[in-house]
Amino acid sequence: MQQHTMDKIFSVLVIGLAIGCGIVAFRYSYESSYFPRLLSAFIAVMGAVLLVRLQAKRPSEDGDAQNKKDQLVAALSVFTGIAAYAFGMQIINFELSTVIFIAGFIYFLGYRNLVVIVLVSLGITALLYGVFFEFLAVSRPESLFFE
Repeated sequence: MQQHTMDKIFSVLVIGLAIGCGIVAFRYSYESSYFPRLLSAFIAVMGAVLLVRLQAKRPSEDGDAQNKKDQLVAALSVFTGIAAYAFGMQIINFELSTVIFIAGFIYFLGYRNLVVIVLVSLGITALLYGVFFEFLAVSRPESLFFE
């Protein structure tokens, strides 16, 4: 099956799952389901944007073997990074794990200015902390060290 077709199937599945999650979220009270409703709507919109972009783009032949290998390495790197981040939140705390994950992600993308990496990592971590733990009053994940 061509990559273009698989991407279309993926975007339709994402839209369907987001709509399903949104329907489930609307069964709960507004206060407890505000964030899941917003997240479901955002994911559905992103899936629709991907589907529209795929419709506008012509399908091309799959790349050579090296291109597929590079895509596989990139995908494995992303999943490994996310798994390490989740594991890090359980061992150390949310804040340190998030700063390390974001800094590593920016570095992996090829940006090498250390000052900018540190500032962006700290800023995004502070923003996430403010939104989730202060504004939405979500409880912080428990960790082995640094409560």
